[in-house]
Amino acid sequence: MTAVLSSAAGPFRSLGRGLLDAALPQTCLSCGEWISAGGRLACETCHDEIVAAMARPYCPRCGRTLPREAIHEDGCARCRTERFWNVAGVARVSTYEPVIRPLVLGLKYTGRERNADYLAELLAAALWQHRWGHELDALVPVPMHWLRRRQRPCDHARVLAEALSRRVKVPAVRLVRRAKHSPSQTRITSKNQRFKNVKGCFTPSPWWWQPARSLWRAPALAGKTVCIIDNLLMTGATVCEVSKVLRKAGAKRIYAAVIIRTASPDDPATTAATKASHAGPGRRRPAC
Repeated sequence: MTAVLSSAAGPFRSLGRGLLDAALPQTCLSCGEWISAGGRLACETCHDEIVAAMARPYCPRCGRTLPREAIHEDGCARCRTERFWNVAGVARVSTYEPVIRPLVLGLKYTGRERNADYLAELLAAALWQHRWGHELDALVPVPMHWLRRRQRPCDHARVLAEALSRRVKVPAVRLVRRAKHSPSQTRITSKNQRFKNVKGCFTPSPWWWQPARSLWRAPALAGKTVCIIDNLLMTGATVCEVSKVLRKAGAKRIYAAVIIRTASPDDPATTAATKASHAGPGRRRPAC
C-alpha cells in the first residue's frame, strides 16, 4: 500500500550539496551570518536559541507549549476535551520562533533542501525524547496535491521525511495521497473552516502509486506504528484527516512529528504575534 520514498537520487543530491558547501563559504541557515565550513548549518547563537526553544515543556499528546504543572501523561486539559484529537502523541521542535521561521519558509517556498537536513537533525532529537520515537515502523509525510506541487519548488514534507528517515533509520513511505485539491490552509484562521477545508482530501495510496517491488503492501500496515510528518501543526485538522486514512488501513498506533506547533486560533495562549505568524512574513507569500 505504500511506496518507499528513499531513492538513489538522495545520496547523489546530498553529495552535490556537500561538494558545494566545501567550495563556497557557508552562511547560517537562520540569520545569514558567515559560519565555518564543515560544521553545523546554523551559527552558534541561532542554534542555542533553537535548543532553548526545544527545552520548553509541551503536552506529549497535542504538542501545545504549556507550564509543566498543566501537562499530564494522557494529555492536557485542552486536547483531552477535543474529540477530533486522534493521534497518540506529538513530537515537535519549537513554537513559531523568529529563529526557526526562516528555516521552515526557506524549505517550503524556495526549496532550500539544506534546511531540511538541519531541521531533520532537530526533529530526530525531539523524537528520541519520546519512548514511542524508538518504536516506529514508518514515517508518513503529509502528501501534496499535484496541482500544489506545480506551484512549489519541492514537496517539503516529503523532503523532510526523507532527511529524517536517514537519521532515525525508519523508512519514509507514501501511505496516503492527496486526492482532492482545496484552498490553502495558511490564510484560513477559523478552526472549523480549517477542518472543513481538508475533510475528505486524503485517500490511501492506490496500487498503481507503488513501485513493483514495494515491501509495504496493504496487509503490511496492519498492526504497525506510524508517524505523520509535516512542517507545521496548528489546529490539527490535516493530521486528523491523514490519521483517519491510516487507521482505516489498519495502523495500530499513530503519532505525529512536526517542526513547529503553533497555538490554535481558539487557544487561550494565542497572541497577536502568533496570529501574525499564521499569515506568514510581512510580504505576501505563495499559498500554502
